[in-house]
Amino acid sequence: MTSRRPAAELDSPLGRITVLRGPIGAYVPLGGSTERWEFVLDGSEILSVDGMGTPGYGARRQVKRGVDVSLLGVEGRVTGRRSVGPRGRFVRLEAGGTVFAAGARFPRNYVVDSSDVELADFNGPDWHFEAAEPGIVAFAALVVAAGLEVALTSPLLEIF
Repeated sequence: MTSRRPAAELDSPLGRITVLRGPIGAYVPLGGSTERWEFVLDGSEILSVDGMGTPGYGARRQVKRGVDVSLLGVEGRVTGRRSVGPRGRFVRLEAGGTVFAAGARFPRNYVVDSSDVELADFNGPDWHFEAAEPGIVAFAALVVAAGLEVALTSPLLEIF
């Protein structure tokens, strides 16, 4: 990475998470640049994301294609999709045997693991964890920092 700069600081039940971002590719008109994101908790990296777009539209666009991640040293991938129907809207992180999936449910969204056990629910930046552990907290930080919670809302809401 050519330059690392703190992009955000997020409070979590485990402490303050610092998000570092820096470009790893050339700037693409209308698409922004691809970046390497690092999520640091108490001085150690808990999540790194290679090839993420800029927060908001750029990040959603890259996640739709899939982005490589390293969660607690285990290689994986984050994917997501936005759809009119609630079952078609999700953000999913798979790393080794660990799976976290954020889905849409009115009025709050939720995160489950591979066995469909609910780990957290959230409404925008307000997260409520059943049990805070570094993996789920890192996933939550990624969703908030990249603006991926918008992928969980219906595109029809933008019309009204």
